[in-house]
Amino acid sequence: MKPKSKNPATKKIAKERISALFAQAKQAFPEHPDRSNRYVELARKIAMRQRVRIDRELRRQYCHHCYAFLVPGSNMRVRVHDGNVVVTCGSCNKKMRYRVVRPDAGTK
Repeated sequence: MKPKSKNPATKKIAKERISALFAQAKQAFPEHPDRSNRYVELARKIAMRQRVRIDRELRRQYCHHCYAFLVPGSNMRVRVHDGNVVVTCGSCNKKMRYRVVRPDAGTK
């Protein structure tokens, strides 16, 4: 197995490539949804190989069960329930829950 790269420049390049792949997935989704799913798969492989985390806003753009690229109103459903955002994938029908933190909760 190839040793882990200790150069921080490779991690920076990996993050740039991941964000570029998500941008291409967003652009390609209307005509080619399968191609955008492939871009998500490639971005995940880069992140795993270089051991970098995918940013939160990008992580919430794909299904964590079937790895499909998600677009609201097209292949995903978004609901708010008991302080959680519940995202339902249109491909595999699985649900992902994200906690909603209100920024003004501690001011009273």
